[in-house]
Amino acid sequence: MPDPSSAVAYVFGYASLVGLREPLLVDGVEHAPVPGRLHGYRRRWGAAMNNWEGGDAVKHFLDRETGERPRIRVAYLDLEPGGAEAINGLALPTDAARLVTLDAREVNYIRVDVTAAFEPAIPHRVFTYVGTEAARERCHQGAADGDIFVSRDYAAGVRRAFERLGPDALTEFDRTTDPLPFPERDLRMVLPGRAVT
Repeated sequence: MPDPSSAVAYVFGYASLVGLREPLLVDGVEHAPVPGRLHGYRRRWGAAMNNWEGGDAVKHFLDRETGERPRIRVAYLDLEPGGAEAINGLALPTDAARLVTLDAREVNYIRVDVTAAFEPAIPHRVFTYVGTEAARERCHQGAADGDIFVSRDYAAGVRRAFERLGPDALTEFDRTTDPLPFPERDLRMVLPGRAVT
């Protein structure tokens, strides 16, 4: 992890984080997001959360049609080492405060240093988030139990983010991402302290 006093690092987004395109102002200098590729990885649907855990104080999903909180697992994109593969995405500038916010957002992931794998080379450390062992086990168990779904909003939002990234970005996303292995479900995400979306 970077020294909290360090000015700038980057976080490589390969799924929903690509939709966060904010620049960062540090000491009067604006740092812009950097489109790029991460070598040695492939995107897969490999992390999940248990929608029934944690009560109303944690992120969860409601079924749009019934308004109920279904007892399901919800899957997300993850990274898997992929040999010669390279995946596209967007490296977001961060400082210590933004890293804290992102770490809290990515509760099913851990942050890892991927500076050497990011192209183009930039004079800052680059991190990304990979699924925790627990999140990957939940995904595996959900596949075995048949109770795992992907939020339709999440899947569509990721695709919209890559459409905005560049003219061929969505095509490259599809080429470097495992096909969706779970059914989509129309879910509304609820975040503590925020309106239902």
